[in-house]
Amino acid sequence: MHAHTAEVRRKRPRHRPACKATVVLCLATTASTVSAFGCDQHNNCNGHGVCSQQDAVCLCYEGWGADSDISLYKAQDCSARVCPSGPAWGDVPTAKYTAHAALECSGMGLCDRDSGVCRCFTGFEGDACQRMACPNNCSGHGRCMSLKNMVNEPNALPLSSNAHEYGGDELATTWDEDRIFGCVCDSSWAVGLKATETQAVEWFGPDCSLRHCPSGNDPAQLQLTPAHPAEKPILTINCEGVATPGVVEKDSEGAEGNLCHVDCSGRGVCDYATGVCQCFNGYYGQNCGTVDVLAVYDGQAD
Repeated sequence: MHAHTAEVRRKRPRHRPACKATVVLCLATTASTVSAFGCDQHNNCNGHGVCSQQDAVCLCYEGWGADSDISLYKAQDCSARVCPSGPAWGDVPTAKYTAHAALECSGMGLCDRDSGVCRCFTGFEGDACQRMACPNNCSGHGRCMSLKNMVNEPNALPLSSNAHEYGGDELATTWDEDRIFGCVCDSSWAVGLKATETQAVEWFGPDCSLRHCPSGNDPAQLQLTPAHPAEKPILTINCEGVATPGVVEKDSEGAEGNLCHVDCSGRGVCDYATGVCQCFNGYYGQNCGTVDVLAVYDGQAD
Protein backbone atom coordinates (compact mmCIF):
# COMPACT_ATOMS: atom_id res chain seq x y z
CA MET A 1 0.00 0.00 0.00
CA HIS A 2 2.74 2.36 0.75
CA ALA A 3 4.47 1.55 -2.51
CA HIS A 4 1.28 2.16 -4.49
CA THR A 5 0.68 5.47 -2.77
CA ALA A 6 4.20 6.62 -3.57
CA GLU A 7 3.70 5.67 -7.23
CA VAL A 8 0.47 7.70 -7.42
CA ARG A 9 2.19 10.67 -5.92
CA ARG A 10 4.98 10.43 -8.44
CA LYS A 11 2.51 10.40 -11.36
CA ARG A 12 0.37 13.28 -10.08
CA PRO A 13 0.58 16.16 -12.69
CA ARG A 14 2.11 19.39 -11.57
CA HIS A 15 -0.05 22.55 -11.60
CA ARG A 16 1.14 26.10 -12.51
CA PRO A 17 1.76 28.26 -9.44
CA ALA A 18 -1.38 30.09 -8.40
CA CYS A 19 0.58 33.34 -7.91
CA LYS A 20 1.26 33.68 -11.66
CA ALA A 21 -2.43 33.50 -12.46
CA THR A 22 -3.06 36.09 -9.80
CA VAL A 23 -0.54 38.48 -11.36
CA VAL A 24 -2.13 38.12 -14.79
CA LEU A 25 -5.56 38.67 -13.31
CA CYS A 26 -4.36 41.81 -11.46
CA LEU A 27 -2.81 43.30 -14.56
CA ALA A 28 -5.93 42.66 -16.57
CA THR A 29 -8.09 44.18 -13.87
CA THR A 30 -5.90 47.35 -13.64
CA ALA A 31 -5.94 47.86 -17.40
CA SER A 32 -9.67 47.45 -17.59
CA THR A 33 -10.13 49.89 -14.69
CA VAL A 34 -8.03 52.60 -16.40
CA SER A 35 -9.91 52.06 -19.64
CA ALA A 36 -13.26 52.16 -17.92
CA PHE A 37 -12.71 55.30 -15.87
CA GLY A 38 -10.48 57.25 -18.30
CA CYS A 39 -10.04 60.81 -16.94
CA ASP A 40 -12.91 60.68 -14.46
CA GLN A 41 -10.43 61.36 -11.68
CA HIS A 42 -9.47 64.55 -13.56
CA ASN A 43 -13.09 65.62 -13.93
CA ASN A 44 -12.80 64.74 -17.62
CA CYS A 45 -10.28 67.56 -18.08
CA ASN A 46 -12.96 70.15 -17.15
CA GLY A 47 -13.82 70.67 -20.79
CA HIS A 48 -10.45 72.33 -21.43
CA GLY A 49 -8.55 69.37 -22.83
CA VAL A 50 -8.81 65.85 -24.20
CA CYS A 51 -8.21 62.64 -22.31
CA SER A 52 -5.47 60.25 -23.34
CA GLN A 53 -7.24 56.93 -22.67
CA GLN A 54 -4.04 54.97 -22.89
CA ASP A 55 -2.54 56.48 -19.74
CA ALA A 56 -5.54 58.41 -18.34
CA VAL A 57 -3.96 61.88 -18.44
CA CYS A 58 -5.34 65.17 -19.72
CA LEU A 59 -3.86 66.88 -22.75
CA CYS A 60 -4.87 70.47 -22.02
CA TYR A 61 -5.73 73.08 -24.63
CA GLU A 62 -3.56 76.16 -25.14
CA GLY A 63 -4.16 78.67 -22.39
CA TRP A 64 -5.11 75.90 -19.97
CA GLY A 65 -1.73 74.20 -19.53
CA ALA A 66 -0.75 72.86 -22.93
CA ASP A 67 2.84 71.75 -23.47
CA SER A 68 3.41 74.93 -25.49
CA ASP A 69 2.17 77.18 -22.67
CA ILE A 70 4.81 78.95 -20.56
CA SER A 71 3.93 78.81 -16.91
CA LEU A 72 5.42 77.88 -13.56
CA TYR A 73 2.16 76.09 -12.70
CA LYS A 74 -0.09 73.86 -14.78
CA ALA A 75 -3.12 72.03 -13.38
CA GLN A 76 -3.20 68.33 -14.31
CA ASP A 77 -6.97 68.49 -14.79
CA CYS A 78 -6.85 71.60 -17.03
CA SER A 79 -8.78 73.60 -14.44
CA ALA A 80 -6.41 76.60 -14.18
CA ARG A 81 -5.74 79.28 -16.78
CA VAL A 82 -2.28 80.22 -18.02
CA CYS A 83 -1.44 83.92 -18.47
CA PRO A 84 0.42 85.60 -21.36
CA SER A 85 4.20 85.52 -21.26
CA GLY A 86 6.92 87.94 -22.29
CA PRO A 87 10.68 88.39 -21.97
CA ALA A 88 11.63 88.26 -18.31
CA TRP A 89 12.63 91.58 -16.79
CA GLY A 90 15.25 89.85 -14.69
CA ASP A 91 16.69 86.38 -15.09
CA VAL A 92 20.00 84.54 -15.28
CA PRO A 93 21.71 84.91 -18.68
CA THR A 94 22.15 81.64 -20.53
CA ALA A 95 24.96 82.93 -22.76
CA LYS A 96 27.16 86.00 -23.17
CA TYR A 97 24.50 87.84 -25.15
CA THR A 98 21.43 85.80 -24.28
CA ALA A 99 19.00 86.63 -21.49
CA HIS A 100 15.39 87.63 -20.82
CA ALA A 101 13.85 84.23 -21.52
CA ALA A 102 10.07 84.06 -21.88
CA LEU A 103 8.27 84.06 -18.53
CA GLU A 104 4.64 84.22 -17.51
CA CYS A 105 3.64 87.85 -16.88
CA SER A 106 7.28 88.67 -17.74
CA GLY A 107 8.08 88.06 -14.09
CA MET A 108 6.49 91.37 -13.10
CA GLY A 109 3.01 90.25 -12.20
CA LEU A 110 0.90 87.43 -10.75
CA CYS A 111 -1.35 85.28 -12.88
CA ASP A 112 -5.05 85.10 -12.00
CA ARG A 113 -5.70 81.41 -12.65
CA ASP A 114 -9.45 81.96 -12.92
CA SER A 115 -9.33 84.63 -15.64
CA GLY A 116 -5.91 84.13 -17.23
CA VAL A 117 -5.13 87.82 -16.71
CA CYS A 118 -1.81 89.11 -15.36
CA ARG A 119 -2.08 91.33 -12.29
CA CYS A 120 0.95 93.53 -12.90
CA PHE A 121 3.06 94.98 -10.14
CA THR A 122 3.08 98.75 -9.73
CA GLY A 123 5.00 100.41 -12.54
CA PHE A 124 4.33 97.75 -15.17
CA GLU A 125 1.52 97.24 -17.66
CA GLY A 126 0.49 95.30 -20.75
CA ASP A 127 -1.22 91.93 -21.13
CA ALA A 128 2.04 90.25 -20.06
CA CYS A 129 3.36 93.11 -17.89
CA GLN A 130 5.92 93.49 -20.65
CA ARG A 131 6.35 97.24 -20.56
CA MET A 132 6.99 99.93 -18.00
CA ALA A 133 4.17 102.32 -17.18
CA CYS A 134 4.77 106.05 -17.27
CA PRO A 135 4.45 107.69 -13.83
CA ASN A 136 1.07 109.35 -13.27
CA ASN A 137 0.38 108.99 -17.00
CA CYS A 138 2.65 112.03 -17.49
CA SER A 139 0.20 114.17 -15.47
CA GLY A 140 -1.63 115.23 -18.61
CA HIS A 141 1.36 117.36 -19.68
CA GLY A 142 3.32 114.89 -21.78
CA ARG A 143 3.27 111.76 -23.89
CA CYS A 144 4.24 108.28 -22.76
CA MET A 145 6.68 106.92 -25.33
CA SER A 146 9.02 103.97 -25.80
CA LEU A 147 12.78 104.39 -26.09
CA LYS A 148 12.56 103.57 -29.78
CA ASN A 149 10.02 106.30 -30.45
CA MET A 150 11.32 109.02 -28.13
CA VAL A 151 14.90 108.98 -29.43
CA ASN A 152 14.23 111.60 -32.10
CA GLU A 153 11.57 113.63 -30.28
CA PRO A 154 12.71 117.27 -30.02
CA ASN A 155 11.44 117.57 -26.44
CA ALA A 156 13.07 114.35 -25.23
CA LEU A 157 16.00 114.78 -22.85
CA PRO A 158 18.94 114.91 -22.95
CA LEU A 159 19.03 117.09 -26.04
CA SER A 160 21.26 116.20 -28.95
CA SER A 161 21.75 117.72 -32.38
CA ASN A 162 22.63 114.31 -33.83
CA ALA A 163 20.01 112.07 -35.36
CA HIS A 164 19.90 108.70 -33.67
CA GLU A 165 18.12 105.41 -34.03
CA TYR A 166 17.48 102.85 -31.34
CA GLY A 167 16.09 99.43 -32.09
CA GLY A 168 16.32 96.44 -34.36
CA ASP A 169 17.83 93.89 -31.98
CA GLU A 170 15.15 93.02 -29.43
CA LEU A 171 16.78 89.66 -28.67
CA ALA A 172 20.04 91.26 -27.56
CA THR A 173 21.33 94.83 -27.35
CA THR A 174 18.04 96.72 -27.78
CA TRP A 175 15.82 94.27 -25.90
CA ASP A 176 14.20 97.25 -24.14
CA GLU A 177 13.31 99.32 -27.22
CA ASP A 178 9.57 98.71 -26.86
CA ARG A 179 9.58 97.84 -23.17
CA ILE A 180 11.02 100.84 -21.34
CA PHE A 181 8.71 103.85 -21.55
CA GLY A 182 9.07 107.38 -20.29
CA CYS A 183 7.40 110.77 -20.42
CA VAL A 184 8.23 113.30 -23.12
CA CYS A 185 6.91 116.52 -21.59
CA ASP A 186 5.03 119.31 -23.36
CA SER A 187 6.34 122.81 -23.94
CA SER A 188 4.78 126.01 -25.26
CA TRP A 189 8.14 127.13 -26.61
CA ALA A 190 10.49 125.44 -29.10
CA VAL A 191 13.00 123.12 -27.44
CA GLY A 192 16.40 122.28 -28.87
CA LEU A 193 19.93 123.46 -29.58
CA LYS A 194 19.29 125.67 -32.60
CA ALA A 195 18.85 129.43 -32.74
CA THR A 196 15.72 130.70 -30.91
CA GLU A 197 15.25 127.27 -29.33
CA THR A 198 15.53 126.79 -25.57
CA GLN A 199 17.50 124.10 -23.77
CA ALA A 200 14.66 123.40 -21.34
CA VAL A 201 11.15 122.00 -21.59
CA GLU A 202 8.30 123.97 -20.04
CA TRP A 203 6.86 120.97 -18.19
CA PHE A 204 9.47 118.72 -16.63
CA GLY A 205 10.13 115.98 -14.11
CA PRO A 206 9.72 112.20 -14.46
CA ASP A 207 5.93 112.62 -14.61
CA CYS A 208 5.82 116.10 -16.22
CA SER A 209 4.16 117.49 -13.10
CA LEU A 210 6.54 120.45 -12.66
CA ARG A 211 6.44 123.67 -14.64
CA HIS A 212 9.19 126.17 -15.34
CA CYS A 213 8.50 129.83 -14.65
CA PRO A 214 8.96 132.55 -17.28
CA SER A 215 12.58 133.12 -18.22
CA GLY A 216 14.59 136.25 -18.83
CA ASN A 217 17.98 137.94 -18.63
CA ASP A 218 19.09 139.02 -15.19
CA PRO A 219 17.97 142.68 -14.99
CA ALA A 220 20.78 143.47 -12.58
CA GLN A 221 23.31 142.35 -15.17
CA LEU A 222 21.62 144.40 -17.89
CA GLN A 223 21.98 147.53 -15.76
CA LEU A 224 25.74 147.15 -15.36
CA THR A 225 27.81 149.64 -17.34
CA PRO A 226 30.26 147.81 -19.62
CA ALA A 227 33.92 148.40 -18.84
CA HIS A 228 34.51 149.11 -22.52
CA PRO A 229 32.11 150.77 -24.95
CA ALA A 230 32.39 147.81 -27.31
CA GLU A 231 31.33 145.33 -24.66
CA LYS A 232 27.75 144.12 -24.55
CA PRO A 233 25.69 143.50 -21.42
CA ILE A 234 25.86 139.93 -20.09
CA LEU A 235 22.91 137.95 -21.37
CA THR A 236 22.20 135.16 -18.92
CA ILE A 237 19.88 133.39 -21.35
CA ASN A 238 22.57 133.10 -24.03
CA CYS A 239 23.33 129.37 -24.48
CA GLU A 240 25.68 129.57 -27.43
CA GLY A 241 28.41 126.99 -26.87
CA VAL A 242 26.72 125.67 -23.72
CA ALA A 243 26.35 121.89 -23.59
CA THR A 244 23.03 120.40 -22.62
CA PRO A 245 23.18 118.73 -19.17
CA GLY A 246 24.13 115.06 -19.25
CA VAL A 247 25.72 115.09 -22.70
CA VAL A 248 29.42 115.55 -23.49
CA GLU A 249 29.23 115.47 -27.29
CA LYS A 250 30.61 118.56 -29.03
CA ASP A 251 27.61 118.56 -31.37
CA SER A 252 25.30 118.86 -28.35
CA GLU A 253 26.21 122.46 -27.60
CA GLY A 254 23.90 125.35 -28.26
CA ALA A 255 24.23 127.09 -31.60
CA GLU A 256 24.46 130.85 -32.00
CA GLY A 257 21.20 132.33 -30.81
CA ASN A 258 20.35 129.32 -28.68
CA LEU A 259 18.66 130.14 -25.36
CA CYS A 260 19.18 129.00 -21.81
CA HIS A 261 16.21 129.02 -19.48
CA VAL A 262 16.59 131.16 -16.36
CA ASP A 263 13.55 130.90 -14.11
CA CYS A 264 12.34 134.29 -12.89
CA SER A 265 15.42 135.90 -14.53
CA GLY A 266 17.40 134.79 -11.51
CA ARG A 267 15.64 137.44 -9.37
CA GLY A 268 12.88 135.38 -7.82
CA VAL A 269 11.86 131.93 -6.64
CA CYS A 270 9.89 129.73 -8.99
CA ASP A 271 6.92 127.77 -7.67
CA TYR A 272 7.27 124.71 -9.90
CA ALA A 273 3.83 123.47 -8.94
CA THR A 274 2.23 126.52 -10.61
CA GLY A 275 4.98 128.00 -12.78
CA VAL A 276 4.57 131.38 -11.06
CA CYS A 277 7.48 133.54 -9.84
CA GLN A 278 7.76 135.01 -6.36
CA CYS A 279 10.06 137.96 -7.09
CA PHE A 280 12.68 139.30 -4.73
CA ASN A 281 12.21 142.79 -3.31
CA GLY A 282 13.12 145.40 -5.90
CA TYR A 283 11.98 143.30 -8.87
CA TYR A 284 8.61 142.58 -10.41
CA GLY A 285 6.88 141.21 -13.50
CA GLN A 286 5.96 137.71 -14.63
CA ASN A 287 9.65 136.85 -14.97
CA CYS A 288 10.88 139.32 -12.31
CA GLY A 289 12.70 141.10 -15.11
CA THR A 290 11.82 144.69 -14.16
CA VAL A 291 13.69 146.69 -11.55
CA ASP A 292 11.77 148.86 -9.06
CA VAL A 293 13.17 149.72 -5.65
CA LEU A 294 9.63 150.18 -4.38
CA ALA A 295 8.63 146.60 -5.21
CA VAL A 296 8.23 144.81 -1.87
CA TYR A 297 6.55 141.45 -1.36
CA ASP A 298 4.87 139.99 1.70
CA GLY A 299 7.31 138.23 3.97
CA GLN A 300 10.35 139.83 2.39
CA ALA A 301 10.23 143.35 3.82
CA ASP A 302 12.92 144.19 6.38
